[in-house]
Amino acid sequence: MSAAVQPVMPATTEHELVTPRAGRQVLVVCGRALAERWHSLLGWGAAIALLSVLQLSVYPSVARSQKSMQDFLAQYPEGLRQAFGLEDYATAAGYVHAELYSLMVPIVLISVAVGAGAAATAGEEEHGTADLLFSLPVARGAVLAGKAAAMVLGVLAVDVVLLLSLVLGSPPVDLHLDTGHLLAATVQVSLLGVMFGALALAVGALTGRRGAATGAAIGLALLAFLVETLGPLADWLQPWQRWSPFHWALSNRPLGHGFDTGGVLALAALTLVLLAAATLLLHRRDLRTT
Repeated sequence: MSAAVQPVMPATTEHELVTPRAGRQVLVVCGRALAERWHSLLGWGAAIALLSVLQLSVYPSVARSQKSMQDFLAQYPEGLRQAFGLEDYATAAGYVHAELYSLMVPIVLISVAVGAGAAATAGEEEHGTADLLFSLPVARGAVLAGKAAAMVLGVLAVDVVLLLSLVLGSPPVDLHLDTGHLLAATVQVSLLGVMFGALALAVGALTGRRGAATGAAIGLALLAFLVETLGPLADWLQPWQRWSPFHWALSNRPLGHGFDTGGVLALAALTLVLLAAATLLLHRRDLRTT
């Protein structure tokens, strides 16, 4: 009697390459990106904390001269007061808007996001690490999603430092801000930063050049800021204000009025479009390798 023939199972080895799930791929790439940028984030966090403390330290003198300050600013042309956010400068919300949220905070958050977006894939190509990264069993879409998540988390980390500085630093100088409005202003300005970061990521995916990605995003951010700021002073610029992302983020004065749903949706929608474009461009390009 012959022995029964056993089915032959496919051979496996302990060195067989196992592809991680998509979620784990995104987490790994995100963690690596954050680990590479923590020094930079620490510096930006320290800068925003110092900036907040300095501006808060000046507020008591502004509050003491509130009446004379209002009379002085009333002599300015209305367009000039609108351009520089001086209409309610003597109030707590107006002061923080004019000194921090109208320019300095957007500059910091846009810089954090654009730096991360430009380095996402273009930085990998310029440093010669793209061939190693994309030879791993990780989908290009997962790489981009992980890099984008690290960009958002970096902006959120700076936001936390900003909010803690203002919430903890306001009571000693008798500056009263609505916490909900402060959160709304921070969210809207953060979306503004992330939107320009997504633009840098898309340009980096298109060109593979970090300088081009940074230049395009910062250049368009500067143009959008000038259109929004100079609009009240130049009639021909006013029709273009509605197309400026700065207008979507700040025109409703969120520190005084809270969330602007339309502005938030516009910024979020444009960010998603840019990330989708970056994903498509990254899939279609032959990446530069060493």
